[in-house]
Amino acid sequence: MKILLYSSVFFPSLGGIETISATLATNLTKLGHECTVITETPINTDEQNIYKVIRQPTWKERLTLTRKFDIVHSNGASIALYPFAKLSSKPFIWTHNGYQVSCVDGLGWVDGEPTPMTPLASLAYHFRKKGLFSSLKESVKLGVRRYVANHVDLNIAATNWVAKRQPLQNQVVAYTPYPLNRFKDAKKINHNCKYDFIYVGRLVSEKGIPDLIQAFKLLITTPGFTDKRLAIVGSGNMQAKLEEMVKELNLELNVSFLGPKYGSELTDLISMAKIGIIPSAYEEPMGGVSLELLAAGKNVIVSEFGGLAECVGNAGLKFKNRDVNALYECMDKILSEKDLAEQQLELADTRLKIFDEVKLTEKYVEIYERVIKKYKK
Repeated sequence: MKILLYSSVFFPSLGGIETISATLATNLTKLGHECTVITETPINTDEQNIYKVIRQPTWKERLTLTRKFDIVHSNGASIALYPFAKLSSKPFIWTHNGYQVSCVDGLGWVDGEPTPMTPLASLAYHFRKKGLFSSLKESVKLGVRRYVANHVDLNIAATNWVAKRQPLQNQVVAYTPYPLNRFKDAKKINHNCKYDFIYVGRLVSEKGIPDLIQAFKLLITTPGFTDKRLAIVGSGNMQAKLEEMVKELNLELNVSFLGPKYGSELTDLISMAKIGIIPSAYEEPMGGVSLELLAAGKNVIVSEFGGLAECVGNAGLKFKNRDVNALYECMDKILSEKDLAEQQLELADTRLKIFDEVKLTEKYVEIYERVIKKYKK
């Protein structure tokens, strides 16, 4: 089978969509299928993949490519290849890793605050926020996305949470694969525990890092926990504000900003931590980082509403999004109750079997085959 996979962003850009697309392409190729990735990310001079990557192709090249493949799969918000698939009479499927069909911003979060996640309410919000011209422009974009979602051969929701938030008639749920096997290597590294807690991700408002810092402040003012340490791994537009916040709260000796880390450097760093925290303030569509931390043998604490809680299941503690006191209580609990911590680590092994990257890729293969067969009828 020949699969044309569209990923608007791709390596060397780093993020969830990039990771999912690369993992899917790698495993499809290993399973004996031909997979080519199309991306808008500029050329990478150090291309080392077992599949082909075509960067910023022309319109003519896109049309030529779609004609050569059995199916076109768009992973993420973009519908850039939809018209080419239609012109080439090829089936088109769309994986939704966010809420782009439900709201203008695709996140349910703008400028540090939650936003409506239904079309009309979202448009009204952005009209009040940005004015008539901008809202008209965004309404056209949202309308096009909704039209395409109602005419693709199949919509795939990355989690049940996304499917609930973005109900579409022609939709199935299929978890997207993450490269968890490489994080299991962190279990084998025998480092001393340097950090009690670790956050890995972008330093942006929707990720809830200010809530984490405030909860951590409550923790180290609790008797017995004054020497605890927190590592913050990643980069983003909030970094300066977060560093200033840490300074104002007198946490400089307890909180370390370590910048972005990748590959073996990241797994090595995770091995030095005890507990992973993903405190997303918004409704995280998926929970890739939480799964990576579980695979690395870490206890995890995640926010309750969104795909994070769905991914970790009963193998992690949950707190209500943006509830600082509830997050503090989870941190206190996981440190204080050794039996609970050990029980959750045991549950993690069972939970991770659901997210085996090869099995999830095989499910995508089944979906491709079913869609192609139906399309040819």
